[in-house]
Amino acid sequence: MKNDSTRRRTPGLRREEVAALSGISLAWYTNLEQGRPIRVSEQVLESLSRTLKLDKDEKSYLFLLANQWLPSDSVLEQKENGDTISSALQLILDELHPCPAYIIGNRWNIAAWNEMAAEVFGYSYDMNEFERNIIWRMFTRDDYRKLFVNWEYMASGLLGQFRSFYAKYTDDPWYNELVTQLLATSSEFQEWWPRHEVFSIPEGNKEMNHPKLGNLKMDYTNLLLAEEKNMFLTIFTPQPNTGTKERLTLFSNKVT
Repeated sequence: MKNDSTRRRTPGLRREEVAALSGISLAWYTNLEQGRPIRVSEQVLESLSRTLKLDKDEKSYLFLLANQWLPSDSVLEQKENGDTISSALQLILDELHPCPAYIIGNRWNIAAWNEMAAEVFGYSYDMNEFERNIIWRMFTRDDYRKLFVNWEYMASGLLGQFRSFYAKYTDDPWYNELVTQLLATSSEFQEWWPRHEVFSIPEGNKEMNHPKLGNLKMDYTNLLLAEEKNMFLTIFTPQPNTGTKERLTLFSNKVT
């Protein structure tokens, strides 16, 4: 039998083939394999993921090793399907009652909420896409200016958080359309947007004067969902000794 010296001893792609298919140099890919301190861009990691045909978990692990935030594939996915959550997540929201809680996606659209959040913030299932957006609601609704004590502080802080997300999705035309509409609609947004202020505030507090529930003082926490890395769960908990818990509980008992 003829000895085929070109036959591979192990299956799979050679190092130079991986580099070529991923559009990177062999030397650079070798340095990456050897764990040398090189800068790895999101585009390179995406290319390697496609070349190596990584599944979702393997791709997540690759980005984790490279100290990179795994980008959501939802820019295209959201245009087709919108933000969706599992029935298990909705159950968690409902069980948090009477604490208001909701989930937002990477566009800061409200994907799901519980009954108390609907009452406190005025959410309903007939909202259009802009009306589901937290930034749009904050800057365009007159009732929000009355609802939030120290509205300017709340709105400017929320805008700083939103900009940190906006920077990751500048190629998404939906984001650009939202900003364009807000610039034309809100004088405060028009004034504050050019400041380029960025905030990362995973927790804080809000005080509200609700027309039905009265004065509410609540702390809030934002939790990144492990399986949906473009989505956050926001939970509002009543501050002690403010009467907020009692008012929320009383209202909850009336509607259940």
